[in-house]
Amino acid sequence: MHRRASQLVADIWPIVQPRQSSPIATPIKTKDSKGFNRRPRKLPSDDLDAAFKLTDKLVRVAAGTKFTPKRPWKHTKTLRGDEMRLLGMVKPKPPMTETQTVFANDVEDADLGVGPEDASSASNIEVGSLVEIRKGSTYAHGIVLGHSYVNGRMWHLSLHVESDVYIEVPRMADRDLALRGGTGVTPADRIETNARVEILKHLREAEKEINKASMIIGRKNTALYPHVRAKHPDEWASVSLSEAAKLVCDYRPESWSTLVATHKYIMGRPIEFVPHMQSQRLALTYDVRPENHVVKLQRVVDMVRKRSPELEAFIEKARGLILSAREKASESWDEPPSRVVVKDVTLSPDDRTILDVLHLALRRTRNTGVDPFSGVVTSILKRIGLHAHKIVDDVCLRQFLIEMGEMAPWEDIVTQRKELDLDLTPDEESRRVRDQDALVKRGLSSLRPSRAKAKQPLGPEDFYDRDPVEHLRHDFGSLPVYVIDDVSAEELDDGLSVEPVLHEPGSAWIHVHIADPTAVLPPTHVISEAARRMSSSAYFIHRTWPMLPPSLTHNRLSLCSHSRKGEPEPVLTFSFKLDAEGSIVDYDVKAGLIRNVKRVDYDSVQFEYPFGAPQTPGVSHVPVETKDVENMRLIDNLTRRFRQRNRQTLNPFVFSAPIATLVAAAKPIHGAPTTPTWNPSYYRGFPDLTYQVYSQKTMERGSRLFVAECMKTASRVASRWFAAKGVPMLRRSARPPIALEDNGDIERLVARMDEDGFVEHTEFLQSKLHVPSVEYVLEPGIHWSMGIPEGEGYVRVTSPLRRYNDLVAHWQIKDALLRPKASTRLFTPGWLTTYATEVRAYEKLWKHSDQSHRMQWTLMYIKRFIEHPNPPSDRIDPLQSLSAYITEPGRMRDLLTNQFSCHIPSLGLPATIVTPRTTNIPVGQYVNVRVKDIQIGLKALCILELCGGA
Repeated sequence: MHRRASQLVADIWPIVQPRQSSPIATPIKTKDSKGFNRRPRKLPSDDLDAAFKLTDKLVRVAAGTKFTPKRPWKHTKTLRGDEMRLLGMVKPKPPMTETQTVFANDVEDADLGVGPEDASSASNIEVGSLVEIRKGSTYAHGIVLGHSYVNGRMWHLSLHVESDVYIEVPRMADRDLALRGGTGVTPADRIETNARVEILKHLREAEKEINKASMIIGRKNTALYPHVRAKHPDEWASVSLSEAAKLVCDYRPESWSTLVATHKYIMGRPIEFVPHMQSQRLALTYDVRPENHVVKLQRVVDMVRKRSPELEAFIEKARGLILSAREKASESWDEPPSRVVVKDVTLSPDDRTILDVLHLALRRTRNTGVDPFSGVVTSILKRIGLHAHKIVDDVCLRQFLIEMGEMAPWEDIVTQRKELDLDLTPDEESRRVRDQDALVKRGLSSLRPSRAKAKQPLGPEDFYDRDPVEHLRHDFGSLPVYVIDDVSAEELDDGLSVEPVLHEPGSAWIHVHIADPTAVLPPTHVISEAARRMSSSAYFIHRTWPMLPPSLTHNRLSLCSHSRKGEPEPVLTFSFKLDAEGSIVDYDVKAGLIRNVKRVDYDSVQFEYPFGAPQTPGVSHVPVETKDVENMRLIDNLTRRFRQRNRQTLNPFVFSAPIATLVAAAKPIHGAPTTPTWNPSYYRGFPDLTYQVYSQKTMERGSRLFVAECMKTASRVASRWFAAKGVPMLRRSARPPIALEDNGDIERLVARMDEDGFVEHTEFLQSKLHVPSVEYVLEPGIHWSMGIPEGEGYVRVTSPLRRYNDLVAHWQIKDALLRPKASTRLFTPGWLTTYATEVRAYEKLWKHSDQSHRMQWTLMYIKRFIEHPNPPSDRIDPLQSLSAYITEPGRMRDLLTNQFSCHIPSLGLPATIVTPRTTNIPVGQYVNVRVKDIQIGLKALCILELCGGA
C-alpha cells in the first residue's frame, strides 16, 4: 500500500470503526499537530485486511467505478502510474469484441460505388488533429496519426473511415509527434510506443477540457431548439456550430472545447437536430427539424407508451388494409400501374399523424447517428404482426407503407432526399413550374430588337434584352452542323461540323458548336441562381428534373429551337485543326451563328438485355444523306488519329465494370400523392421497364466515340484559350494512379490494354493501385485518364444546359471577348477557388444519388422477376447461373459470417456475398453464386451465397 494511503487509513480508521484505542495506531491529526513528517506506525496484522478493503471501497467510490474489480488501483502519478496505464493502452490487444467492431467494420453505411473520385485531398484531416468518431450512440475521441487508402476510401487513425469523423480540432498534437506514432494497429518499436503514450496524454487533457465545457453548458441549461427552429412549423432550418455555441454558452463560446461540447449537446438531441448528410465535418452545420415533425413524433411516442385506444384502432384498421392490398397486388401483377382509392374507409386525424411519423421515419440518415424513430416504428409494426421480417428495419417499413397505400410499389426513395430539393409534384400541378414558366414568359416578352439600346442595369428577373456579343459572332453560313444525340434527348447542347483544309491533305478543322444560353441568361438572374443551387440536371429512370426551365430551354436555348423557326442558332464554337498525323496544330474559341443544323441519332450503341429485348423497339433512326455520311466519316477518321496520337503522350488505361440501368416505356412515372390524403388507397400493376447492361467500352464506339472525343477536345481547347488569354478558370485535373505495393503493377496493366486503352476490371482490382481523386484547380493541370498532359488542362464547356459549371465558363469567355484588356474578370480567382469546393460537393452528391437510385430500381425489377406469381413458361431466366468476381477483401459481418463485396457482370450489379467466417476469397476471383435475398429500403442490397466452386 502506498504510504499516503496508509496514512489516510490510519487517520480515518478510529472514526469509521470505533473501538478501543491501540497504542500502535497513528493518532488523529489535531489543531496542535505539526503534520505527518514522522514515519507512520504499522497497523495490527488482524486489521490489515479490513483496512485494504476499506481503502479500496473509498477509492472506488471516488472514482465512480461502483466497486467493480475491473480497474484496480495500481499506480499513482508519482510512480508513473498514469504513464503505465497509457503504455498498456498501446500494447497489442486481443481480438476485438463485437461491440468494438462497430467502429472498425462499417458495412451497411458505406455508399454504393465509392471510388477514387469520391474523396478530395482538400478534405483530408490534418495529422495531429483531435477527431470525434461516432457510430449510433457510441462515440470516441482520437488523434490522427496518418492517412491510408483502403479499397478506394480514405481511412484515418487505426482503420477509421473518414466519413465516421463528425468534428475535428486541428493541431491538438504536434505533427512530428503524431507522425512518430506510426499508423499501424500496434506500435512497431519503442519510438512509436513512446510517441503514442505522449499523444494519449494530449488526448486525456483534451477530454478534460471538453468535459469542463460540457458542465458549463449544462449549468446554463439553455434550450437551443426554440431559438433556431424555422418560423413555419413545416419547414426545416439549419444552424451552424458557432451560432449554436453562442446560444448555449456564455463563457468562451469561440474556444475549441466549447465548440466540441456544443456539438455533443446537439448530437444528444436527435429528435430536434440532424447532422449534415454529406459533409458534417467540413460544413459544421446541423439541420433543425420542423416543429410539426417534433410534435407529431412526441405525440406518437406517447400513444405507444400508453397503448392508447387511438393506436389500437389504427392497428386494427391497418391489418385489414394490408391484407386487401396484398390480394390486389397479386391479381394485378402484369397490369399497367394505377392507383385505386378506398372510399369506404376514412383515416382519422390520429391515423394520419401515425402515418406521417412513419413516413418521416423512412428518411435517409447517417448510420453513425441515433435514429429517434426506430423505437416507434418497431413497436407499431410488431403489434400489427403481418410482416415476417426478423428485424423491423427500413426494408420492413417501406413494405408496410406500400401495402398501406402511402407509397407506390415503384416509389423512388432517392429522389425524396431532402438534400436534393427536387419538386416531386407532377409538372402540371407544380407551383414551382408555374412560377418559372410565368417568369420566362415575362422575360422573353421584354426582349428588344437587336439594334436597340441595351437596358441597364438588369434586375434579378431580367434577361439580356439583346445578345451581348451579337456584334462579335462569326456566321458559319451553310456549313452543315450535325447534332448527334439519342432520339429521346430534349436538351440538345452540342453539334459538330468539319472543314477540310485546302492544299493540306489530311488536315481539317473540326468545330464543336455549343448551345449559348448566356446569350439570354445573365449570371444575376434568379434562374441562374436556382441553377447554381441545383448544380446540374437530374436524369433518373422514372423522371427528369432539368437544371433550366424547359419552357426556356426548348423554346429558346436548345439547339434546333431556332432552326425550326428558320432562324440562325447562337452558339459558342470551340474549333481545333488536326493535321495528317492527328496533332492539334491550331485552335480558336468564338461566338458564332449556325444555320444548317441537322439532327442525327446515335446508330451504333450496343446493349445487352439479360431479361430479354424490349417487345417494341424505340423510335426509328433519322435518315442521313450521303454527303452527311461522308462528313461524319471524316470526323470519325480525324478523331481516331487524334486519339491514337494522344495515347502516345501518357498512354492511360481505362477500366469499367458493366453497369445496369432500366429504360421506361413512358416517362414521367409518378408515385403516391405528395399531399396527405384522408382515404387510403392501394396500387395495381407496375411500370413497363426494359433492363439494360452497358459499359464504357460498349458505349464508346461508332458515333458515340467520335462525339465524346470531340467534346473532350473542345474542353482542352477551352483550357488552352483561357491560359493564352490569362483568364482564370477552374480546370478538372486527375493525377496518374499510384502503385501501393508493386511499382510494376502499372506496367503490367499497360501491357494488357486493348487497342482502345481498356483493361479488365478484375486485373485492375488485383493490381492494388490508388487512383487519386479528381480535383478542380486554376492551373492547367494533368488529366491522366484522358491523356491530357501537365500544362494543357481541361475545362468543362460542352453542357451549359445541364451543368452550372459550364455556364460559369461561358460567362467568363463572354467577359473576355467583350473586355479583352480588362485587368479583372467577371469571376475572380478567389471566387473560383471557393466555388471549386461547391462543385466537388455537388458532383459527389449527384453521383451517389444516381448510383443508389439505379440500384434501387434494378433490384425492384429483379425482386418482382423472382416473386412473379405466374411466370411465363418461355421467359428468359438469367438468375439460374450467376458468376461474380470479388471487388474487396472480406470483412466480418457478424460473429459467424464474413461478407465479400462483389460484382455480377451479367447483371451489371454490385452485390454482397455472405459466407462462413472461415471462407477466404481473393480479390478479382470469379465465384458461382445465387441470389439469397433482395433488400429494398433506404438502401437497396443484393445478398448472394456461394453455390459452387470458383
